[in-house]
Amino acid sequence: MRTVFTLLLVFLGLAAQAQTYTIIHSIGKIYDTKSEKYLTKGMRIDESAKLKFESSDAKAAVLSSSRGRFVIQEQEAEAGKSEIAYALSSVLSPARGRLSTRAGGINNKLDFEKRFGEGPVAILGNTYKVAVSPTAYPMNDGKFFYASYFYKGEVINKKLSNEGDSLVFKASDFYSVDNKPIDPAEVSDVKLFYFNAATEQSEQITNLELVVISKDDIKYLMENIGGESESEKQKNVVEIIAMLYGKCSESDVSRALATGAQ
Repeated sequence: MRTVFTLLLVFLGLAAQAQTYTIIHSIGKIYDTKSEKYLTKGMRIDESAKLKFESSDAKAAVLSSSRGRFVIQEQEAEAGKSEIAYALSSVLSPARGRLSTRAGGINNKLDFEKRFGEGPVAILGNTYKVAVSPTAYPMNDGKFFYASYFYKGEVINKKLSNEGDSLVFKASDFYSVDNKPIDPAEVSDVKLFYFNAATEQSEQITNLELVVISKDDIKYLMENIGGESESEKQKNVVEIIAMLYGKCSESDVSRALATGAQ
C-alpha cells in the first residue's frame, strides 16, 4: 500500500513539473490542435501540445519560467506540410540567435556583402543606419546608393538617403510606391546599387533581405522577455529577433525604442 502511495506521489510530482510555455511573439499561422486556437501573444501551451504549421514563415518565441527562452519552428525537411501535427518537443529549440557582429562601419564591397548578403537584416522600428567609408563610397548629389526590387511585376528603384557618412534605410519610404505604403511581403529580388552620375554607371553592390519589426513589437518583447536588467533584456530581445527575423544589435533596439517611429 505504501508503494502505491509513493508511486502516486511521484506521478503527481511529475505532473506538477510539466512545462508550460507562454507565447511572447508569433509569426505566421501555427495551430494548436489541443486548444483549437492559433498561437498568439500571451497564450500558454504545455508539453502535450500538438502543432500544425500552416504558413511557410511560421515561427514563435516562447518563454518558460524555469527553462528560459525557446523558439518554435518547423523543421526544414518537413516545411510546408501543414496537415502534420508536431509534438511540441520536436519543434522547440533554445533561443540562440545569430547576433550581429558589426564593429565599425563598411569600408568596401566585401563588407556590404557580409552585412547584407548573408541572411536577413532586421529594421527595428522604421530606420536602419550603417556607416560607410566616404573614401570608398562618397554620398552626395552625384554619387549615391539606390535599391531596386520587383513589385507586382514592375521594377521599382528607390534612391536611399544618407545622414553624413551613414547610409539610411527608412522602411516607410522604402516600402512605398507612388507615396502609398505597400506590403513588404509582395516585394522580391531586392538589390543594392551605387550610382555615379558623372559616368552614368551603376555598380551592383549586394542582394538585400530586409525585415521590418514595429516599435510596438519590440516594446512587447522587452516587457515580457525576462531578464534582471535593461541591458540583459535587450540582449534577450536581440537573441529572439535574430532567430525570428534577422540580424540586429543592442544599439538597434535602443535606437528604435528611443525614437517616435512605430
